[in-house]
Order: sequence, then C-alpha cells, then structure tokens
Amino acid sequence: MHYIIDRIESGIAVCNSMATGASPGGGEDIEIPVSELPPHSKEGNVLIKTNDGYVYDAELTAKRRANLTDRMNRLFDKNIK
Repeated sequence: MHYIIDRIESGIAVCNSMATGASPGGGEDIEIPVSELPPHSKEGNVLIKTNDGYVYDAELTAKRRANLTDRMNRLFDKNIK
C-alpha cells in the first residue's frame, strides 16, 4: 500500500492512502507515529508499507510532484491569457 504524508503534527503523520500511481486515490486517512517513518520524512512524500515498516518512494514522490507542478502551471497559464 502507498501513502502520501498529508501533514505532520504533534509527533503524528496524517497520511492518505493512494492508488499505485502518481495521483491520489482518495483513500482513507491513517495516522503513523513519526518515530515509525523514514528519516527526514516530510509532507508530500510517498511511503510504501512493507513488512519491516515504511519506506520512502523517491521515484513516485518525484512523479507526483512533477504532475502537481504541471497542473499548477497549466492552471495559471490559462488564467493569464
């Protein structure tokens, strides 16, 4: 299962489950103690749940951020014209 870190507050990461892909799956929210996350985890990172805990997925995180940046650029380009 893949999760996106939505926010981190009071030692808890609120994460949203996602489909295997670069777009959110609109799934359930789960709370994960920050102590169980990979080092340097931050909002927007994609995590994979494994038998040994959570692992950062750098490739999927980069794809997702690129997709969101592209969408923002297209949105603002349309509004400027």
